[in-house]
Amino acid sequence: MPQPPPSQSETLPASPVPCDRDILDTEPMLRNFGGPGPTVTMLYALFLENADELSRVLNERLALGDLDGVRLAAHSAAGAARTAGAGRVADLFGSVEEAALRGDAAVMRRDAAALDRALADVKILIARI
Repeated sequence: MPQPPPSQSETLPASPVPCDRDILDTEPMLRNFGGPGPTVTMLYALFLENADELSRVLNERLALGDLDGVRLAAHSAAGAARTAGAGRVADLFGSVEEAALRGDAAVMRRDAAALDRALADVKILIARI
């Protein structure tokens, strides 16, 4: 006699790590490094340190009107954020980079200002890992 298909809760194991995929998609990092542990913790700490520094540099360059410096900092930070699974942060840094290429100061300032909150949200989720 055929068995009914497993329920959704039976086919998908519960994630041991709180996750909001819009803010931080931890699944690839955890899969690639065998789940939460010292390596993942170290990589996320390194990401946060670098993202904070690049955000600081971006804001300094923005205050000086150095569009090339803004673009370079945003480009570096966007790539790091994508690798870490921090989608919203990556999108904001990417938008700042594109705005710097266009010389759109209003968009650069708007999205640079939103980065603090987005990074804070990522830090909250990383702290739970």
